[in-house]
Amino acid sequence: MIKEFKKSIGYICPCCSAITIRDINLFDFSESSVTEFPCSDKLCGHNPVLLSAKKDKYAISVHCPICEEKHLYNVRKITFWHNDFFVLHCPESGFGVLFIGDEAKIKSEIVEQEKLINELEEDFTVGEELSIIFEAVEHINALAKNDNIYCSCGSRNIAIEIDNDKITLFCRDCNTKREIKTDKESLTALLKLSTIVL
Repeated sequence: MIKEFKKSIGYICPCCSAITIRDINLFDFSESSVTEFPCSDKLCGHNPVLLSAKKDKYAISVHCPICEEKHLYNVRKITFWHNDFFVLHCPESGFGVLFIGDEAKIKSEIVEQEKLINELEEDFTVGEELSIIFEAVEHINALAKNDNIYCSCGSRNIAIEIDNDKITLFCRDCNTKREIKTDKESLTALLKLSTIVL
């Protein structure tokens, strides 16, 4: 049986996030030269993948879309052309950065990976928001214990309400309110306060 030295490669641009899938064959590469694989978005102009053909292997440089570093891989030519499908992974995150083999498998793998990345980003965002809320509430409680939170009406009868995007302090006697956003900038400003006056 004659082995067909053709397959596809897929990669994600770290600059614009465009997905590129290209057909390649054995004759695309010659020794002592570097083959550049550009982003499919012509306005981007970045070359995320560089491949150099050596004696019995390919030296592949991939600009990682996950950690944004450049990773170097050495892949034997027999592995490159004989395997139906394989993935080169980011050593920092474990996510795929170069997908080699059948085009349908490449598309499926990239879709699944993007779903996982989106889920992780959502979890990270939620975790970061909760961390900010906890730190803000701890500081507010510390000020309250030392009687350093009070209303301009003179009352120290202050209540607190917590939402996803803000913390509200309000005076139970006159209903004066003060809102504190739950973002990094507002937390930094809050932690500098030794007294809060509504």
